[in-house]
Amino acid sequence: METELSLRKSALRAYELGRLRRAALNATMLASLVGVIAMATVGPSALPWALCTLGAWIATGWRGGALLLGAKKGLIAGFATLLLPLSLLRPCCRPGVVMTADCCTRPELCVLAGSAIGFGLAALLPKSRDASRWETAGGMVVGVLSVAVLKCSKLFVGEAMGLLVGLSVGVLVVSSVASLRTARSTAA
Repeated sequence: METELSLRKSALRAYELGRLRRAALNATMLASLVGVIAMATVGPSALPWALCTLGAWIATGWRGGALLLGAKKGLIAGFATLLLPLSLLRPCCRPGVVMTADCCTRPELCVLAGSAIGFGLAALLPKSRDASRWETAGGMVVGVLSVAVLKCSKLFVGEAMGLLVGLSVGVLVVSSVASLRTARSTAA
């Protein structure tokens, strides 16, 4: 009996380590790609934030399931966020001007831009009636934020928080409404 239990524990440990190793390899490749794109579009200030991308994708890859599925869908919107022009997020600044105190900040525009992307992304959520819908929505938020955070390195704190909150709220609000609709239709 003890031998069987110890064999199960060893097998489970080997399985989990294998999943973690594979997740770390995939996350390293993705974080490197995101870092190169961020370096080209945002600048060198974004590179340290690639560690957030690495950590998020190791966690989602290791966890797998609906969380990973959602994160993969969120990755697309994250890249869209990374490619947003700063002029959209800072409309008061002249193009090519270094962002300084002379340049006004508009966090509310960042919230709107993030929400628009989040609402669009939520339309990609799979139509399921179980709890995995919430896990998928959470994965989408992680996927988006893991890449969008690199864009935020060029923004002031208020703008960065606005963009990240807008993305999260967009996905979660649409997920909640869709979940309530699904629950009502099954109750009827």
